[in-house]
Amino acid sequence: MSKTYLITFLTFFFQLNNINTVFAQFSQKEIQQTVLYSDTLDAIHYGIHLTDISLTNKTIEGYTRVILVSKTNQLSSLKLELANLIVDSVFIGLIKTQKFTRSANQLCISLDIPINKGDTINTTVYYHGHPFVDPSGWGGFHFSGEYALNLGVGFDAIPHNLGKAWFPCIDDFHDRALYDVFLTVPNDKKAISGGSLIGVQDNGNNTYTWLWKTKYTLPTYLISVTTGRYELISDSYNGLQEQIPITYYCRPADTAKTAGTFSNMKKILRVFEDHLGPYPFERVGNTGTPGGLGAMEHASNVSYPFSGWTGSTYNEWWYAHELSHMWFGNKVTCASAEDMWLNEGWAVWCESLYREGIYGKHAYTDNMRLKLKDVLQSAHVNDGGYYALYGIPQTITYGTTVYQKGGQVAHTLRGYLGDSLFFGGIKAYLQKYAYNYASTFDFRDFLSAYSGIDLKPFFDAWVFAPGFPHFSIDSSVTVKAGNSYNVTVYVRQRLQGRSQYATSNRLEISFMDKNWQKITDTIVFSGITGQKTFHLPFAPVQVMADLDEKISDATTDVAKTIKSPGESEYPQTFFKLLVEQIHDSALVRITHNWVAPDKVIASETGLRISDSRYWTVEGIFPAGFKAKGVFAYKAVVSLDKTLLTNANDHLVILFRPGAGHPWKETTFSQKGSWNEGTITVDNLQKGEYALGVRDSVSIDKSKHE
Repeated sequence: MSKTYLITFLTFFFQLNNINTVFAQFSQKEIQQTVLYSDTLDAIHYGIHLTDISLTNKTIEGYTRVILVSKTNQLSSLKLELANLIVDSVFIGLIKTQKFTRSANQLCISLDIPINKGDTINTTVYYHGHPFVDPSGWGGFHFSGEYALNLGVGFDAIPHNLGKAWFPCIDDFHDRALYDVFLTVPNDKKAISGGSLIGVQDNGNNTYTWLWKTKYTLPTYLISVTTGRYELISDSYNGLQEQIPITYYCRPADTAKTAGTFSNMKKILRVFEDHLGPYPFERVGNTGTPGGLGAMEHASNVSYPFSGWTGSTYNEWWYAHELSHMWFGNKVTCASAEDMWLNEGWAVWCESLYREGIYGKHAYTDNMRLKLKDVLQSAHVNDGGYYALYGIPQTITYGTTVYQKGGQVAHTLRGYLGDSLFFGGIKAYLQKYAYNYASTFDFRDFLSAYSGIDLKPFFDAWVFAPGFPHFSIDSSVTVKAGNSYNVTVYVRQRLQGRSQYATSNRLEISFMDKNWQKITDTIVFSGITGQKTFHLPFAPVQVMADLDEKISDATTDVAKTIKSPGESEYPQTFFKLLVEQIHDSALVRITHNWVAPDKVIASETGLRISDSRYWTVEGIFPAGFKAKGVFAYKAVVSLDKTLLTNANDHLVILFRPGAGHPWKETTFSQKGSWNEGTITVDNLQKGEYALGVRDSVSIDKSKHE
């Protein structure tokens, strides 16, 4: 290891004269009973010194100097947050004080002279002990073998911010500060933090002190420490504004895997810069972390698990997600845990955005569809109910709804605004709130002003309400008008996991004639139903809603061009197409509807229809086209658990050509057990299909008759 020496330790800035600042009473602003210390006090700089990190005892020792500015008058005490650790001594400026108390996660330091708004004070706290680890086993300060590190948030801790796990601080999403981080470790270890490495000092006792300095302000949960046996692999990226250093600190055994693992890093950076704006920090950093701890978006120093170092691009989505947090979460931080979708939902969406930039639009759409299926099937199960994105309980801040539904809402907002307004608005929003925090309301109002579109209806429907809307075409009527055609389309909204209908919906309608000529236009409607007459140059043979999958409503659908006989999978729709005969290209679109079908059954007793889903078959079927449809069933939550309840019941499949027609049984063959398998319809037709069950009583009755 090459050694450099510190040019300066910047010891002078803490030695302030005429110190007269303190902390009085908090305004009682609560989020889940947590007072925001930053309401009355602003930390502007931390000097964090960890002088001993004991892997044997799993303890840390050190001191932190923090510069504070009062936000109110007559403050008589400083209140900082610190978890678990024992406070050895406290200084106000250069003067040691005994006037401090510890309670739970709080350190309260009394001042002899109250301070007023705008006054500056600094305090130094010496401490040691076993640092806090989140009960979930994830966040806090961890020791693992030869490695020690922090993870800035905890899943179970409320509030979730865990800067307090290793230094005294104002630990919330609002307060941002600059940092100097001094880390002393044995000379066979490296110590990595956020920002830039200023230097490494040889202490002459087989230890080195590493100094890292940030150029941009951060909330406390985003500053980091990682120590252990690492090799450094350096690179650089020619960013939109400047050359940006790239660092990979990995285990010695993983050095050969680094190039393959991060082979697309620069391409992903370019995609994000092109769509989100210039990279917002001084370094792109990834540091390996041990066993099962997961990834964390510490600014300019992502904690990236050793398991992610595969030597291939298999896990690139993982570091792309964390990289995107440099914009969503780190440059602009959510205002509260209840706004967490602004961090995590947008990072999930970025997992698809980078795919679009590198692999094409189909890769974006395929990934969004896969995630949408998982959300519709599992989010309410994993989180214990349907929740709105904003205001979600802190017990599930890091649940499926925030991450995965949040990503779907970002995608839907893109479709709602269109790419030009959407990406322009996102860049402007990230610049407007750069190195600050923003709430969901800030985000909504900014984009409304930027786009000139009132986004309150959109946010009411997609962010402030649980569940999902579902959009479909009930019917269309075509009337010839001279050399053109007037096509009136009737649309409908159903609901999944909610009771309130969305308003100001923008739904694309695509019209196709027999020669596959296509025109797409938009209908705007509110409530249960809507209609619009479109003027077309041809008579459509197929009318389809949201063909390009721009809306993450309660549907998963796939459209394919079929040119030859054979089997074709329709991912995320629980359907497979078996083409037996085809003489010309066919368009076959399958939609899996995650809502209950209309319960219109012709003169049937003892027959129940699914209360959770049905399929729509659409497209252009040329003459002579013959295919089978294979529909999957399974008695699990969100699919067929409420339908398939008894091994003696008889599973059937129902068909109708469209809305307004009664459901009727159609012929089929079945493979599998009573609670899992497939149903094959021999002669697939355009229309709707739904699973049903004829109970054993009605079957016995029909036999006797």
